[in-house]
Amino acid sequence: MYDQLYQNLASFRQATGVEVAIDYKGAHPELNAHLASLQDVPYDLVSTHTKYAPSQLSFLAPLDDVADQLGANQFYEPLIDLAAIGGRLYGIPRNLDVKLLHYRTDVIDDPPPDWNGLVEIACRLSDRANFFGFVFPGMESGLFGMFYELAEMGGASLFPESNVPRLNCAGGTWALEIIRELYRSGAAPQGIVHWHYDEAHACFRDGRSAMVCDWPGYYGAYRHSADSKIRETFSVARMPAGPTGVNKAYAGVHTFALTRRGVTRASAVELLRFLTSPEQQLMEARQGSVPTRPSILSQIQSEAEPPQAERWRLLESVIANDMLVPPRLPYYPEIEEILWRTVRSAMTQEISIRTALETMENRIAETHHRHAS
Repeated sequence: MYDQLYQNLASFRQATGVEVAIDYKGAHPELNAHLASLQDVPYDLVSTHTKYAPSQLSFLAPLDDVADQLGANQFYEPLIDLAAIGGRLYGIPRNLDVKLLHYRTDVIDDPPPDWNGLVEIACRLSDRANFFGFVFPGMESGLFGMFYELAEMGGASLFPESNVPRLNCAGGTWALEIIRELYRSGAAPQGIVHWHYDEAHACFRDGRSAMVCDWPGYYGAYRHSADSKIRETFSVARMPAGPTGVNKAYAGVHTFALTRRGVTRASAVELLRFLTSPEQQLMEARQGSVPTRPSILSQIQSEAEPPQAERWRLLESVIANDMLVPPRLPYYPEIEEILWRTVRSAMTQEISIRTALETMENRIAETHHRHAS
């Protein structure tokens, strides 16, 4: 998702004479752990996310004094609000991330309207060896997000106003049963316990699975990449509904942010402006990402061919009705860590579903209480 931006840094260097060194690359959990391990963050600009930024305020810089220079008023106001913490702006939105169901049109006539139907189709299509009905990340943020969606659609609640999660209930049980059955049945590969988003994406792109719930940033690689084996044989749909009839799609905003060191450097401020400029957003939108500037969304919709135009209409509907955005908590990474590890243990049947739900409820409530004290 960063490759094209990396290549475009050459034009930034040509225009400004400033050389940009990319000193760390990694998946977001790896990047977050790397940054948290440093006594002094030696970077000027970092990629982050609205759910992670509150835990990074020790090194992120407020951008209010350079907001006009960065054109912050040209972005969707609700997304700027999401990038703010305590009334101060800590990042410029790169793109809006919200999941859709991607499915193979050569093996599935109509996408499943609900998760129980998805499990049935996934089990029927999987041959347990070379082709799988459904793939998903089996660790870290990807597994967290899947359970979060399912639990909320089932009627459970992970982040109620009381900060006392309600997971040990019918909705939480149903959510874990769905995940466990996909894994136990062989509808998903056993190796997903080590998969992030990239591995699930590659499996679907390589023609080895029938369905995946994926992000807009991967759409271009599915539709336009020479490596994609499913360019002409897939479509997208709304995320399946839960037993309550509700549809939810895990969502958030990727941002670029300046460190306390970076905000004092004019070249770093200019790099942030460049990375979130209309030109870069248009380039990424043409690859499938959801832009955070109204002007770019309007432009990309006006130039879209019918299949792409339908996708943009679907995304607009999902954004308006289905988005499930985690709260901005400074200790959010702790909750994510507790949850995905416990969900994975339940998925692989190392622990019972009841034990998993009790563990998550108790440990997340303890985490809220500890940080509130």
